[in-house]
Amino acid sequence: MDWAIIRPKIATDYKRQCSEFSKPVNEAIVRTYQTKSNDINIIFRGNYKLNFNHRMLDQDLILLLSCLQNYKEYIKHIDLSFNEITNVGVQELSNFLSGCNSLESLNLQSNKIGVEGGDLIAEGIKDIQTLTHLNLNFNNLQTKGAMSIVEMLFNNKTILELNLANNGIDHDGVIAITSILNWKNNSLQILNLDNPVYHSIGQETAIHFGKMFHSNRGLEKISLQKHNFTCDAIYIITEHLLENNKLRVLDLTANRISFKGCEAIAKYLCGEYCVLESLILTSNRTGHYGAKAIAQALSKNRTLIHLDMVRNDIDDNGLKMIAESLETNDMLVSLKLYQNHFGQMALQAFHKYRMKNNKKQAERFWDFHTYIVDNHIEMAYVEQNIPYDIQVSSQYFIN
Repeated sequence: MDWAIIRPKIATDYKRQCSEFSKPVNEAIVRTYQTKSNDINIIFRGNYKLNFNHRMLDQDLILLLSCLQNYKEYIKHIDLSFNEITNVGVQELSNFLSGCNSLESLNLQSNKIGVEGGDLIAEGIKDIQTLTHLNLNFNNLQTKGAMSIVEMLFNNKTILELNLANNGIDHDGVIAITSILNWKNNSLQILNLDNPVYHSIGQETAIHFGKMFHSNRGLEKISLQKHNFTCDAIYIITEHLLENNKLRVLDLTANRISFKGCEAIAKYLCGEYCVLESLILTSNRTGHYGAKAIAQALSKNRTLIHLDMVRNDIDDNGLKMIAESLETNDMLVSLKLYQNHFGQMALQAFHKYRMKNNKKQAERFWDFHTYIVDNHIEMAYVEQNIPYDIQVSSQYFIN
């Protein structure tokens, strides 16, 4: 297929459809298909600067899909993130998906898809044996809609990455999801379940996550931000992780982890089977003693390449202990500690390490830089583009 010729025809057909049904033309859609490309993928992100004021509505999607009916077997990627699509548009999309036999990724992040939409998406993709990535972050699937998606994993053996974050999934829904992931034949490697709706602490769900980690040997990355996990919950999870040799990335941002939770994490990091490469503890309550526990683990751990402890109320001495632990750790190359309580002890320790390991430091990615001003060590924030696979979810599956 010569997509350079076909794409402008689709733009023309779309305008004709708008005229026929007396619908306003979305000029951003026309521009997208008048742009040269070597594929027929549906890529229309509402947060793109040229699309921002022309986000796709249900009527736009319905008319566009009608123009693409003859080409859907060639579509590998659909990215309609950050638009205004509701269950109405998803109904048409579900019907369209049934013939997308080459589809590899579907991104519907940040739309207005509700419970029924989750059911429709699950129905549309259930027989697609090429789909590996599905992102439904920031919709309103709630527990029932999310469960339709997860139950589809019983029949679909190809999905590797699933993002159901920020969908109003409740306590019972999270437990049901972990139960399904105990099933040994699922293919899932990456899971994002950020920000569920709990009305109590997350200790009971932690028990189910623990059981899942104990039995599941496929999951490599998981994000559990804002689960209201206490130290007791973290202890339960990490005890079950002690024999897990698959998990590479763990994101526990914005929970209630303090000293005892850090002790449990430290024990896990020093475990015989630990292969964790990225640990994200942003916005917790680790403090001085939590930092001490993590620092002691860093002295022994040889798998971690990325540690994020931004905004953890760590004092000067706690930060100093982390700096000192780097003397015996050659693996940790990415470190985020900004927005803690740096004083001269910590800054001197980090600066000393930088000067002593100047050649190595070129390969290190810290979120701060130290420098000398009037016999004092000062610091400045540094935005780093870290060339390692340290995050759980991809906002976009293709560039």
